[in-house]
Parts: sequence; C-alpha cells; structure tokens
Amino acid sequence: MKSLLPESRELYNVIFSDKQKLQIQGILNEINTNLDNYSTKSLWEMDKEIGGIGGYCMPCDPIKNPFPGGEYRTLFRPLQYARSEIDITGVYLHSKYVILNSGLHLEAVVRLALRKYKFLGRIRYMNSTLGNATKSLSKVEDIPTELINHLFKFVKIYNKSKHEVNQNEGRKRLFMPSDAIVGYLAARIIGYRLLQLIEHDSVRVEYRIDESKFNGLF
Repeated sequence: MKSLLPESRELYNVIFSDKQKLQIQGILNEINTNLDNYSTKSLWEMDKEIGGIGGYCMPCDPIKNPFPGGEYRTLFRPLQYARSEIDITGVYLHSKYVILNSGLHLEAVVRLALRKYKFLGRIRYMNSTLGNATKSLSKVEDIPTELINHLFKFVKIYNKSKHEVNQNEGRKRLFMPSDAIVGYLAARIIGYRLLQLIEHDSVRVEYRIDESKFNGLF
C-alpha cells in the first residue's frame, strides 16, 4: 500500500474494516503480480458484499448498457465504466479514470439525496459539483457527520483526478492501481450508505455478479 496517494490513504484508513483492508491487499497483490493478465474475481466478490448496484453486476463491455435511460443510468452507468476501465482497458494505465467515474457516481447519489431532502431546490442542485453538493448535504440533519466527512475525503482524490497531472518524479504515474481500487470501493461504500439513508429502491434487491466477457476489439 506504499504507492497510495495521501488522499487515497485517508480513505483507506477511515472507511474500510480490517477484513476489507485484507481483501484490498489481496486484490492488489493479484494485480501487481499479473499486470497483463490479472484476475478481478476477488474484487467483484468484494464489490457484491457491499450491497446494492455496483460494477460487479453490470457487463464489463460498456456497449451492453443495462440502464439506457432514467435515474438508474445517471446513478450507476459510471460504475460500469469504472469496471470497463479495470477489466478491459487495464487499471494500471487507467487508474485515473476509475476514480473519475467513481466520483461521477457519488455526484449523482449526492444530487439525488439533495432532491429528496430539499425538494423545492431540486433544480438548483442538478449540476452541482461533488464538493458543492456535499457542502449542501452537510446542512441536512439526517445525514451522519461521519458520512459527510467520508464524502469530503473523497472529494480530494476526485478533484485530483479531474485537474492534476503527475509532477512527482518518484512516481511513474500520479494514480496507481492502489488508488483506483481504494477509490472505487470507497465510492461504492459511501454511495451505498447514502442510498440506504434515502431508502432508494436499488438497495432492496440482491444482484448477481455479471460474469460475461468482453468480446469486442481494442
């Protein structure tokens, strides 16, 4: 875990249980040992354990879109893109985009929560950034402080994925697989907890891991 950016390490330290940390270490050992042909079986199993809809239950091929429109597309399509970056493109090369798509998922979840708690202002929050939307959500008494703090921690790594380039000569890339895996799973946990709070119907269903393979051309 030495390759984690400081922002990713913050998430790793406060969000995951000891069991989950061991799972993450196992996932990263597999990726780092088999960079060109790693298995993501344990990653999607862990993703499923979190609950709700995650990349695990959607095809890794982004052309196969299970949510062509509506609220579910906005909420969960970014998680399918994150899975595609991990399973098809390669997490070592596209770690930044895994975090970026994970952040887009959280943006959609937070905006949805704001529409629930501040119905009259729903238009106002439709295009809010994750940081601004989280600031608004922090004023809602029903949202636990711990969850708000976790969101703010994610905002740091999300903003970095949108704006920063690697200027650290000690790193081959600014974002490494460890950042991508920690960022993705952290976003899933935060998003799922918030969807539970607003009693979203997606949390009431148990989903299976999608084991379909990518049959397209690079």
